[in-house]
Amino acid sequence: RRAVLEGCADKVRALKPKDAKYLAECGRAYLAALDKPKAEAAFREAEARESKDGEVLQLIAVAWLKHGYKTEALETYEKILQRDPKNKDALTQAGVDLAEVGLVAEAERYMNALAALEKDWRRFLQFGRALLVAGQRRKAAPWFARAVALKPGEEKLYLEISRTFAETQSVM
Repeated sequence: RRAVLEGCADKVRALKPKDAKYLAECGRAYLAALDKPKAEAAFREAEARESKDGEVLQLIAVAWLKHGYKTEALETYEKILQRDPKNKDALTQAGVDLAEVGLVAEAERYMNALAALEKDWRRFLQFGRALLVAGQRRKAAPWFARAVALKPGEEKLYLEISRTFAETQSVM
């Protein structure tokens, strides 16, 4: 498994991809292959190419997070707020990523930054779901309420909330 992960990442890097997201994904593959030095090199290269792209930063951060490097993950997530604070997709995904691993206070920080910019109920619903998955039922409720406040007449919203509770019931 490690050989495949590292071999594929090496091949992608040898092809010199133009998209920094590919380099971030290579870094994630290296971390999964337990090659931290190569991961760091790939992340540095991705960040050097797109230092202000919140989505690239989020890919790097989630790689750190999913492989147990909490400090590196939080430092990289912080860069999203500093360098691309209006990137709604990156802010949403940062909140979801952090909520899913139980870092609720940190997650809410990103979602509160998003709430100042965004009026799309779907993002708040997505975050509420992540909180439910993390077993944070009480923390999820206000985010569902925000979604409802934005679209009180949207039947799809209520269906999605119901579906979210049904799907996460065994998790709670």
